[in-house]
Amino acid sequence: MTHVNIFLSTVSAEFRSYRNALRHYLERPNVTVKVQEDFIATGSETLDKLDEYIRQCDAVIHLVGDMTGALAQPPSLAMIRTRYTDLGQNLPPLIDFLQPDAQALSYTQWEAWLALYHRKTLIIAVPTRDAERDAGYTLVKEQRSLQQQHLARLAAFERYPEIEFANTGRLAAEVLRSKIHDILDQAGAVVRPCHLPNASIRDQFMGRDDWLEKLSQTLGPVPDKAGSPAVALVLSGLGGIGKTRLALEYAWRHADSYSALLFVEADTATALQSNLAALTQFSILNLLEQTETDEGKKRDAALSWLNRHPGWLVILDNVDSEVSASAVEDLIARLSGGHIVVTSRLSNYSNTVTVLPVKVLSETAASAFLLRRTDGKRRPQPDDHQHAEALARELDCLPLALEQAGAYIAKGRLTLEKYLQEWSGKRDELLKWNHPRLMNYPTSVFVTWETSFDQLGESAQQLLQRLAWLSPAPIPEALLDVPIPHVAGEGNPFTDLAELEAYSLITRATDSPNFTIHKLVQEVTRLQLNDPEQRHLNEMLQWLNAAFNGDPQDVNTWLVLEPLAPHALTIVHYADEQGIPDPTIGLMTRLGSMYHKNALYAEAEPMMRRALTIDEASFGPEHPNVATGLNNLALLLKDTNRLTEAEPLMRRALAIDEASFGAKNPEVATDLNNLAQLLQDTNRMAEAEPLMRRALAIDEASFGAKHPNVAIRLNNLAGLLKNTNRLAEAEPLMRRALAINEASFGPEHPRVATGLNNLALLLKYTNRMTEAEPLMRRALAIDEASFGAEHPNVATNLNNLAGLLKKTNRLAEAEPMMRRALTIFEASFGSEHPNVAINLSNLAQLLKDTKRLAEAEPMMRRALAIDETSFGAKHPNVAIRLNNLALLLKATNRLAEAEPMMRRALTIDEASFGAEHPGVATDLINLAQLLKDIKRLDEAEPLLRRALAIFEASFGTEHPYTKTVFQNYVLLGQNLGWSEHQIIKAAGYSDHPLTPFQQAVYERETVKSMQAKVGRNDPCPCRSGKKFKKCCGLTANLH
Repeated sequence: MTHVNIFLSTVSAEFRSYRNALRHYLERPNVTVKVQEDFIATGSETLDKLDEYIRQCDAVIHLVGDMTGALAQPPSLAMIRTRYTDLGQNLPPLIDFLQPDAQALSYTQWEAWLALYHRKTLIIAVPTRDAERDAGYTLVKEQRSLQQQHLARLAAFERYPEIEFANTGRLAAEVLRSKIHDILDQAGAVVRPCHLPNASIRDQFMGRDDWLEKLSQTLGPVPDKAGSPAVALVLSGLGGIGKTRLALEYAWRHADSYSALLFVEADTATALQSNLAALTQFSILNLLEQTETDEGKKRDAALSWLNRHPGWLVILDNVDSEVSASAVEDLIARLSGGHIVVTSRLSNYSNTVTVLPVKVLSETAASAFLLRRTDGKRRPQPDDHQHAEALARELDCLPLALEQAGAYIAKGRLTLEKYLQEWSGKRDELLKWNHPRLMNYPTSVFVTWETSFDQLGESAQQLLQRLAWLSPAPIPEALLDVPIPHVAGEGNPFTDLAELEAYSLITRATDSPNFTIHKLVQEVTRLQLNDPEQRHLNEMLQWLNAAFNGDPQDVNTWLVLEPLAPHALTIVHYADEQGIPDPTIGLMTRLGSMYHKNALYAEAEPMMRRALTIDEASFGPEHPNVATGLNNLALLLKDTNRLTEAEPLMRRALAIDEASFGAKNPEVATDLNNLAQLLQDTNRMAEAEPLMRRALAIDEASFGAKHPNVAIRLNNLAGLLKNTNRLAEAEPLMRRALAINEASFGPEHPRVATGLNNLALLLKYTNRMTEAEPLMRRALAIDEASFGAEHPNVATNLNNLAGLLKKTNRLAEAEPMMRRALTIFEASFGSEHPNVAINLSNLAQLLKDTKRLAEAEPMMRRALAIDETSFGAKHPNVAIRLNNLALLLKATNRLAEAEPMMRRALTIDEASFGAEHPGVATDLINLAQLLKDIKRLDEAEPLLRRALAIFEASFGTEHPYTKTVFQNYVLLGQNLGWSEHQIIKAAGYSDHPLTPFQQAVYERETVKSMQAKVGRNDPCPCRSGKKFKKCCGLTANLH
């Protein structure tokens, strides 16, 4: 087999990509293709090397553009003039350039003249006016003029351009139609038919490696025998999703595996037949039938060639109609021996082909593409990566939209940020912008989808025009089960949905009953609407409002409401922009309420504020709807610790509802309850309690004793009673509320979890740990199942359970729960919320108990600062934080710092709860213990005595708290040197006998004090006549 040498002559800066693509296509085992860079001087003149190769080669393909390239140096010219003394005689147009001081020709120009001198085949090719140049291209008028003069000199020698090219594909096709074909044919070099419209975009083809691999695996080995079954595959997807580019890149990357690469436009059945016939052309298959006038014979000849020459790849492009799809399936049945890749917007095909739905790019690949596509053509900025990511999200990673944006940015040399700004202001214009040459795509995003829209039936069009107003998030198919209010006589929505899917305008999930619409399809659909009355928007608003049905505060309805929430959020935005008040306000209110319940406060607040503003404008400031909006917003402000903002809103709502409905209406009860809760949170118990009792009475009278609203009132009142140390009153109310909620909602509802938690805390407070723990665990399980693992309710449950575990000395179990709760609270509320303070305090206490004081102290100080900022300096929560920190300071022997904190905490609690509250007793004990430790026993005794009296009154003499304080008091009395009579009298027991426990404690502590003074074998001080070890000493051991 004869070897062929070809030289590609061109200026790299202008046509490197054309040259490389042509080189890749022409090279074979017996065909070598060289370029100028292969002969960069390494000790010899470049022109000498070029001349040596051109003298040996068979043909020179000379691309002439606007750039001359580097000029040949004088030594090169001297060498050529010396070597070929007859150069001017044989090539007269060169005579003037052979003189010593003559104008220099470029190396590239010399390549053409040397080819002519050595009588080599010279193919001259020039670009069309709109041919794209490479990145290094610079237009210099003087160089363009020199190139035109060069072509004129060649013409004077009767050598004219015989090829015009607009792209790499056209250049390759035209080269193969030239004398190069004859040279290759005579040498026996196999010329692989290659008819692809565009060259590979190489490293700009991003994010599709897995798809290329999927294509390769699905198609399998290339058939190598005639008659073996053809393998067909359909790349299905939305217009602009990148199906054609994916097929072409697969073809280029696997080119060496195929005997022919053929591309056939098949947008209509007629086009399919015509383009199959065109394969017979000289530049493609070069069949004898190319001169036939009967198109059917030409088509049959092309199909016959495919069936006789196995190993081919045929791409059938744009099979986007049912008619063309049927024609393609008929064609597939007639072919054998190759691979067929079909690109189509249709998704439904017979079982004879495999359908691969093509998806958008990943966000990472899309942003990387934008950066690479515009590299060197945009104005760079330091934050380009962030802007590329933002633009990729805006375009929803659609390849055509990304290419369109990249071409637009490159053409205008914009920044990515500037394009984003233009997208925000005039996206309709940008969606319609198109530059076929720069984009390698014939139409804009806008026009691309018009063909799909036009093929839809009227009912399917109506459905798409409504769905265009929703979010790009997954849409539940259950929406289609809901009738559209006030709309009748339309087709089956599921049939219409199937039609949209058939044209790839929607994508149905395979693992759940929902579907999605690309956001740009929605954008273009809205832009196409000629709907001044916003009929489709109104219909979709009414439809979604009807579907968003159920109590948004009830977690049991969230299965229906949560999938609709992003669509409700989107459509209320559009409806509000268009000034449509009804049902926009109601949908906003319900959506905000659900967000609030789900602890999505940042999402809920703007909804609530906007709904309130619209209500006030629509109904006036004293309307009951305004009261509802005020209450909703106030509750959110309360939950996010903005109590001073919340209170006036609650009081205003109460005044509106009392004026509208009267004093005994359930709406008034709700207002009273909300306000009472806020008053309780700000330590105004005396104001809060009558409001709670009044709310309870209203709801019992309105709904009956077993209504869920009554349970809410009972729970709230019980909480207040517990906080004011009326535990015996609180417990039955909690149990009653729990029973109502279990009967109303079932045992797994979040309201039941709230009741379980409340009751468990009271049981823990009254030392019934074994009763409390299972209730807490059950509440945690319910809330995790209802809200998810990161909800604030779950954090509250974790904190409560961890507190109980700590109380029962299971610290290793408690700590991770506390840390998890802290993480949830900080993520939900921010780092300065009172719930965060509670958690910090609890965790710090555990760290203190496990001797990690250095970790504990900063947490305690942070918790104190949060509560002082949130509630003011005299709130009971501040007293708790002060006491905790003081005890830590005491443990680290900083008693002078600790004492004023303890005294301040005592003052706060006495003012908040009254002098007889158990919390005050705890403060007294802490302070008394500190005073005892610094030997101020006379000051400690009245404090401890008072604490003992409070605990006995609150819990009785048998409660562990009471027993512990009594024991400490006996010890303190003995340290003071008091007699039994003095201790009992001071403790208030002179008028009634001691309990067995109190008697035992007294005896034990008395004996302990004797042991320091009496030996074991000494006479017992009780004058029994026995030795101490046989008398009171024995009693001490028994105790």
